[in-house]
Amino acid sequence: MEEKLTLKQKDSIARKIYKTYQRAQLDILYLNQHYNYYPQVDMFKVKDTSSFYQKGDEKMMKQLERKQNLENFVGLVHTIHTHLSKETYEFIEHEYINFYDASWWCSYYSRASYYRLKHRALDEFIECIRVFWSEEEIMALLK
Repeated sequence: MEEKLTLKQKDSIARKIYKTYQRAQLDILYLNQHYNYYPQVDMFKVKDTSSFYQKGDEKMMKQLERKQNLENFVGLVHTIHTHLSKETYEFIEHEYINFYDASWWCSYYSRASYYRLKHRALDEFIECIRVFWSEEEIMALLK
């Protein structure tokens, strides 16, 4: 990147990505449970107006596109995970994915080791992200 990102900015980028990632996973789960993408005809709701069916078709197409976009995003994050080192992925899993306790690191690391590992992990994460996203897309996450 043209400018050096601070730890706070890197942390903000990672938090936004993983918040979107978790929201996308929940939305995919919801869409799979509540939408049936196979054509159906309910004999009690058949109407003669063609606009009713067009709105239904349009809605179904939008839901399919939305589901595909969500699946692409989740797949992209999974691909990024495969490119990370084991230590970095474990740190990201504790810090961003399965975040239950803010002081999870106290039993594993000293404060200096925690921040050193956080710098290293976020640098590696940002480098992997740069492969898939442009700098403008990454910087837009800071806003």
